[in-house]
Parts: sequence; C-alpha cells; structure tokens
Amino acid sequence: MNEASIKGTSLGRLAVFDLDDTLVVSSAKIQVLDRRGKVVKSLTPAEFNFFKHDPKKHSLSFTEFESADILRNAEFITHVLEKLNDFYRRGVHVCILTARSSSNMIRTFFLENGIDIHPDLVIAVNDPKYNFKGSIAQKKSEALRDLIAQGYHDFIFFDDNQENLDHAKELEKEKDVKVETVKV
Repeated sequence: MNEASIKGTSLGRLAVFDLDDTLVVSSAKIQVLDRRGKVVKSLTPAEFNFFKHDPKKHSLSFTEFESADILRNAEFITHVLEKLNDFYRRGVHVCILTARSSSNMIRTFFLENGIDIHPDLVIAVNDPKYNFKGSIAQKKSEALRDLIAQGYHDFIFFDDNQENLDHAKELEKEKDVKVETVKV
C-alpha cells in the first residue's frame, strides 16, 4: 500500500469517496428491529440502499458499523483504491465521506493501512460533531456544501448509492461548482 497524505497544491479539486461498498466491503450489516427490539432482518449496505424503512413498524440498528474490528477485517475494492492512490500521486486532495458515525475510527483505519488522509477530509456524516440533519444523501450534500465553503469547487464523487450521487450533482444548480459523479 502506498503511503499518501494531503499534498495538493490548491483547494480547487477534490476526489470524494464513500466508504462502504465503494472503497471497502465489510461484514457489517444494518439490523432491522421490530417494535420489541427483536432483529427481523439483516441488510448489507447494498440491500439497505433499496430498503423502504417504516419507522412505525421497525427501527434500525447500525451498531456493527461502529466496530473497529469489523472495519479492520474489511477488504478494499482494489480498482477503486487504485483510483484513490492515483489522485494522491497527482496531487489532488482526497476526502472520505461516509454514513458511518465516527470520523476518528475511519481515519485510524486508513492510517493502519498506510493511507494518511487529512483529518479534516475524513467526514462521517453521522458523527455527532457535525450535527448534520436529514437523510444520508442530505447529510452528504451538507458536508459537500461545507467543503465548497472551504474553497473546493471541482469534485469527483465516488459512491455506490445513486441517491447520494444525485444529491451531490444538484449542487451544480446551487453553487458555482463542478460535480462529476461515479457510481461504483
């Protein structure tokens, strides 16, 4: 694994990568619980992308996504990781934008794998420190707006969820930015 760090020469271009089912595949599952708290279904992130949640009938548990051990055992999706490393080699800043709830855990995972992503560019949208609101797609859009406010204006966004990509692309209508989307 190549050691990488934030080393771009300007804040203009940013390569943004989702984590689960985009950069890595892990055994973590979303648990669907009935009103008594009993697991009625376990979903992979890919299955969850199409799941229709009815809060009146069930709740969701993302506990497995908070496990550093499960994340450590994840496998990188090699062809996407190669793209991440290529952006670093070319001096483009790289961001991890994930639905998980701990930016520190994600940064540590990458450091353990020899990839030094700047802490300000590891964004877990469900991390309480951000206080983002809405759906995952809305939270990711809000995070991208923050990055635009920091000076980024040319994005390439890799994600496995079409709704996330669509929300990101909508930013072109609101702001003077370019957003290229790549469905993984």
